[in-house]
Amino acid sequence: MQALLTARPADSRLRALAELVLVVAAFGAALSMMTVDQAVGGSVAAKLFVLARMAALVLLCTWLLRRSGERWADVGLRRPPRWWSVPLVVTAGFVGFVAIVMIANPLLAALGLDPPRHTDAALRGDLLEYLFWAGPVTWGTAAFGEELLLRGFILDRIAKLIGSPRTPAMLAAVVLQAALFGSLHFHQGLGGVLVTGSIGVLMGLMWLLGGRNLWACIILHGIINSISHYESYTAVAG
Repeated sequence: MQALLTARPADSRLRALAELVLVVAAFGAALSMMTVDQAVGGSVAAKLFVLARMAALVLLCTWLLRRSGERWADVGLRRPPRWWSVPLVVTAGFVGFVAIVMIANPLLAALGLDPPRHTDAALRGDLLEYLFWAGPVTWGTAAFGEELLLRGFILDRIAKLIGSPRTPAMLAAVVLQAALFGSLHFHQGLGGVLVTGSIGVLMGLMWLLGGRNLWACIILHGIINSISHYESYTAVAG
């Protein structure tokens, strides 16, 4: 692995593959130790673990970027060329998200699959629990952290592995990262994997539409999770 990470520029695809495998394996291993759903209503240690593992993954990607002479700006975390376009991309993305939600349940039912599983009963009516998940988790580990990793580092490495800047190749990279994004939500069942993968395609298309920029993706991801957590918090029995 060390030899692959220090390969010459001529071996950039091999280096991209090695970095991709390393980050995806680390991401999957961290999730297998404890899912987000398992941490809802859990101990302080469980909550700190959710935050710490994302910080560790971002630090790992930061180290890999620096070894390649890159920065986060090179994979999308930079000022948009036109700030006014960000709300437009976010709005288009939200419309796409609503369409996915409307189509998902009847389609999953037709396929004989259960909808995504969420164990968030502990969030209902608990203000402190809600504030933790709606604040540092929603906007920190999910919106910012996951977008840096998935639509930033991982999508960039897949694109480098494909080795073509043309639109069909970039669309293939978007689909591949979405498949990874969906598979990392294995704890939500097959229905959750398919729905999350569809959202991953949407986010990847937003990344392309926004000029390979992450800000619209970060904002929409935060909005989606904020709505989800608020609905869970306010769904109090009686």
